[in-house]
Amino acid sequence: MAVTGYMIAFLILVLVGIAISIVLYIWDKNYYLKHRVAIRKIYYFIIVLGSCLLWMFGLFPNVGTNLQYLIAIVIGVVIIDLFVFQTPDITKFMTNELKQETLVEKINKNYDSLSELSNKLIKVNEMMPRGIRWEFGDFDYSAEAYEDYALDYLRNYTDEFKLEIYSYFVESSEASEVFNKNVEKAYKLICKEHDLDIRGVGMREKRAIRTLIEGKNIEILDKNGSSVVFPYFGEFYNFLFVVTTKDDNEVMGADASLLLNLLYTFDAWLVAYQDEILEEEEDEEDEEGLITRVFQVDSNRNEDGQGN
Repeated sequence: MAVTGYMIAFLILVLVGIAISIVLYIWDKNYYLKHRVAIRKIYYFIIVLGSCLLWMFGLFPNVGTNLQYLIAIVIGVVIIDLFVFQTPDITKFMTNELKQETLVEKINKNYDSLSELSNKLIKVNEMMPRGIRWEFGDFDYSAEAYEDYALDYLRNYTDEFKLEIYSYFVESSEASEVFNKNVEKAYKLICKEHDLDIRGVGMREKRAIRTLIEGKNIEILDKNGSSVVFPYFGEFYNFLFVVTTKDDNEVMGADASLLLNLLYTFDAWLVAYQDEILEEEEDEEDEEGLITRVFQVDSNRNEDGQGN
């Protein structure tokens, strides 16, 4: 295949254009990326126009039956386009191709998570008091009664989404060192009862305790499933709560946030109706005392009647 001077001049023109594009990329990357499509169109336009002119005037190299030369030229043009004009996107393209399945799985998982979170928000909204007075039985604001009623309230949420919740009392103290020790004691009990280790928690014991003292939750992934440990330092008492799941469902940090919201609502309601609840409790005690006195009087009368 004989190469004419016009062909050499044409190739030099193309190489100069490529060199200019490289200089432009180095000089102003943003400008190059913004106008890259136009630059690529100009590149292909020059290639096609130059090839047509050389062919029309009989200056294009005569390949004869050796079509491999022509194929090599076409492949060379495409490779130059890929590795010069599309270099910023080559690695991204290859990476995205390799990670396509992973990305699809993540998108589907995120969609499922968003749907589940929406359902949980709806459930939380349904559990709000909405100005309706909750009915309590023998509620005396003791730690035991508070814990029982709080767990019953939260289980309306956890049972709906096949979760399990456990509570661990943390004794209050004005001394920060003593309070921190109480949090540590409750956390160690959690680790013992739920078989948690450093690998599952993802942090050492001191750091985990410090995280809980700061009011942050800890998400745990282990062989048994996922769980979340979160603290609640409320108006009346302090607790560490553990939310676990052993099914295909996944417990997330969002669950801790929603449960905390319910606990704050529970405490706010107890504060608002504290006087009424205590008054009802006193009235019930008075009624019980009256019934007891009447019973004693009747018993004494019966004894006197039998004695006579």
